[in-house]
Amino acid sequence: MADVASLAVAEPAAALRQRCPDAKAAPAAPPAQLKESETTENMQPKNKMGKLQGFAGTVDGSFFKQPPWVDTSMPPGMTSQAPQINGKKVLRNYLNLNFLVYSPNLVWLSVALFDYFVFPYDLEAAKTWASNWIAFRFFANFLIVFGYFGFWHVTLYFLEWGKRPFNPNRAYKISKVVHNMFYTFLGVLQWTLWEAVFMHCLATGRMPYVTDAESFGTSWGLFRFVLTCGLVAIWRDMHFYFAHRFIHIKFLYKYVHSLHHRNTDVEPFSGLCMHPIEHLLYFACCGPALYVYASPFCFMWFGVHLLISPAASHSGYEDNFQSDQFHYLHHRFFECNYGTGGIPYDKWFGTFRDSLDVNTKVYKGAHVASADNKMDSKSAAAADTKATLKGSLKLDQVMYNALCYMLFPVMVAGASLKLHGLDSISIPGYVSNAQIMAFMMSAGPLLVGITLLGMTSRRPFANPRLTFLYPFHKEKLLGAFGFNASISFLVTAVPVYHLSHMLLSEPGEAVYFSLYGGR
Repeated sequence: MADVASLAVAEPAAALRQRCPDAKAAPAAPPAQLKESETTENMQPKNKMGKLQGFAGTVDGSFFKQPPWVDTSMPPGMTSQAPQINGKKVLRNYLNLNFLVYSPNLVWLSVALFDYFVFPYDLEAAKTWASNWIAFRFFANFLIVFGYFGFWHVTLYFLEWGKRPFNPNRAYKISKVVHNMFYTFLGVLQWTLWEAVFMHCLATGRMPYVTDAESFGTSWGLFRFVLTCGLVAIWRDMHFYFAHRFIHIKFLYKYVHSLHHRNTDVEPFSGLCMHPIEHLLYFACCGPALYVYASPFCFMWFGVHLLISPAASHSGYEDNFQSDQFHYLHHRFFECNYGTGGIPYDKWFGTFRDSLDVNTKVYKGAHVASADNKMDSKSAAAADTKATLKGSLKLDQVMYNALCYMLFPVMVAGASLKLHGLDSISIPGYVSNAQIMAFMMSAGPLLVGITLLGMTSRRPFANPRLTFLYPFHKEKLLGAFGFNASISFLVTAVPVYHLSHMLLSEPGEAVYFSLYGGR
């Protein structure tokens, strides 16, 4: 960790406040609109530390410094990020392993390895359901998540090690932080349940796995272990775009993702502040671990990455490790930047925003400022007040929650434990209990959302595409929308189906055995 005294100090908050006008007054052509190889007088040097520059996601060896491409003469968030979104550069980083070593992935991988060897999966205990081994995993996950998120929250919001907030007029609200911590806690709890199911399936022969002796006892096993470390990080980047774009479709956004977007001005705990169904689809990123013969570490590495990577990216500051202007713009303007600053999906599909300039010409999507869609800073601040546990839900939201994250999970758990005859629900000779429950758990939240949205919308079928598919209603069903929605369904709902099915099936009946044969 860099010494606080050596941290880059930008202009004081008061000066920034004076120089952060609403986007209408923003510079029309910021100096950062240069080729990637060029710099300006106010940008940091590209390479100040030789081969150590960028190691583990640091800048000049510091975890509290803005990225080199940021023009510090401009207000935070106003430097155009367009030159940095480069698919060829991403591909080079994949091939030379920079994406793993010279990025935050190295920090998260270190945490995952710590978790794996200090808090190992007890597969012997997991053969039977018991509270002690599940509580142990919850303790490990809670310690890692709240320790990591807490570090970023305290250093930025109490110790003030960050000097360039995206929102210089930010008012710290304890009610907002409590709201975010509550849903982060629910995320930790749900991931623990995912782990418990996966561990039980490994322990009972429902899913084969590579033992530690195989992983570390041979050169091939070690190579495969290292390969897993890289592939998990690559898949996370790909999965995030499709899963995230999926939950912005109106029937999911209204009942699920809108909770995460109560934060228009983010802080670290807002990163994992999600509706339980969003957690469900988000954690489905671990799906590849269900289809390949791999070490249990593969699943744990997915989990650690999913749990802690949102923290610093939701810092709300421009000058810290993993500072994420790209995603801050998503929270500020909603329908843009669904992916990450890596693979340029948003550039390809016209949903990329480059800066806090409302009038940017880069954005090609449908969500633009209008009388019905105000995008000024005052409107964003008003929307941010919704991030609180106070208030009541509308009837359709209550119905959605009662069905999708109360009734459906309880029925799956009851079927697994063979309670109240829930394990006998089937259509003999046609559809098994495992298939029914898995379908309910995976597709149920989508179907319930569509149904409730139709029931609560005025004249929903006058323009059904606008009613159900906004903001992608103008995309072709057999074009961009169909492509994205199909992949999104495959990488979110399908893994949930297969994990649920594996839990409720007999050993040897999981999708893995359907793919590769044998028992």
